[in-house]
Amino acid sequence: MSFWRRLRDRITRNRAARDGATRDGAAPRAALPGGRPRVAVAFDSTAHTWLFRIARERQAISEFCAALERRLPADYASADALRAFQVAFDELLTNVVMHADGPLDAPIEVLLKRDPVEVTALLRYRASAYDPTARPQPDTEASIADREIGGLGVHLVRQLMTRFEHRYVDGWNELTLARPRE
Repeated sequence: MSFWRRLRDRITRNRAARDGATRDGAAPRAALPGGRPRVAVAFDSTAHTWLFRIARERQAISEFCAALERRLPADYASADALRAFQVAFDELLTNVVMHADGPLDAPIEVLLKRDPVEVTALLRYRASAYDPTARPQPDTEASIADREIGGLGVHLVRQLMTRFEHRYVDGWNELTLARPRE
């Protein structure tokens, strides 16, 4: 079992042990039918690791990006690094919600891990294999009329992150993003 999977499972067990309470003890803000929150959060403060489960809907992406500012400690990453991750998550999660096949009730998982040098994110979702890192670089010198529609979001993610990788494992697309903390 991979490090990320073991960590995710440990965080999930810790979260379940707290009976679904949020970190600050408040009830989740918005929920899906059946009482499931749009953005569920679990954390392991000793490992500086956070697990977010995001419903496959556009509104949940906005709630997740806002939750990053509310939930992460102020010293987790610089403001520039946090904004870069928010932009990258918005782009990539929107692509998943709008274009990926797979079960709509299966949440998207984002695991954030901080070490002394960088913040790493693992974004996972169930769907057919699709590698956005294999997309060709767009011609940013071409005129707007000559460009294809789309593709600039992935280009932006490449510019914002120092690492952007894809793997397909057991029905899950896994995107790894990394950027220095500062």
